Amino acid sequence: MEKDKKILMSIVVVIMCIASIFGGLSLKNQENKSSTLSDALKFKEEYESLNGSINEQNKMNYPVVEVKENNPIRYLSDDEAAEQLKNGTGLFYFGFSSCPWCRSMVPVLLEAASNTNLGEIYYVDIKNIRDQLTLDDNDKIVVRDEGTNGYKEILVALDSVLEPYYLKNKDGKNIDTKEKRLYAPTVVVVKEGKILDIHVDTVKSQENAYTPLNEKQKEELYNIYQKMILKLLNSTCDEAC
Repeated sequence: MEKDKKILMSIVVVIMCIASIFGGLSLKNQENKSSTLSDALKFKEEYESLNGSINEQNKMNYPVVEVKENNPIRYLSDDEAAEQLKNGTGLFYFGFSSCPWCRSMVPVLLEAASNTNLGEIYYVDIKNIRDQLTLDDNDKIVVRDEGTNGYKEILVALDSVLEPYYLKNKDGKNIDTKEKRLYAPTVVVVKEGKILDIHVDTVKSQENAYTPLNEKQKEELYNIYQKMILKLLNSTCDEAC
């Protein structure tokens, strides 16, 4: 009888341990889901909040953008992005909500991600993390604002695919800053720290950032993003590395 009680107690303890493990996993999954949902809604509100607003600098209307609530956006800080670019895997979108070019491409990128079943898009708001450079009267580079350490690490990680950064002087001559720059929007796909592809801006035929993309331009941009995503999803380390 005593032996049966011990066996029963052992079974109960095992069941409780298993329940605790699954309960913890369930809670973690709920937290991850909640975090993802929070990012998705934050992104939607951030971008849609400028609909109907005017850019006070040029008095142009911001392009209208609509974002679904169940979008795959996941926010990363500049430090997190730098680390992920070195070792991680995924699609990274660098931009910001008041960038008119970004507002044109976001719906297209989200549609491409949805149709290819891409799980996440890592989003980094770069509006206030980049350095601000100007030229003095002698064409010397002046650092008006320093970029964050995370931004500098991102530049290092993407150095092989970023273009040289030039500033125009008063005579219209390009002055090489001897640095690279992360422009908005930039989309990058990375596999285990290896850069598979990069796309900057929207399409060449979009000359005015405040003019919405036409259907032909949307299709062209969609195909670019789709190929990038499929390259990421279908790649193996042997193919990419």
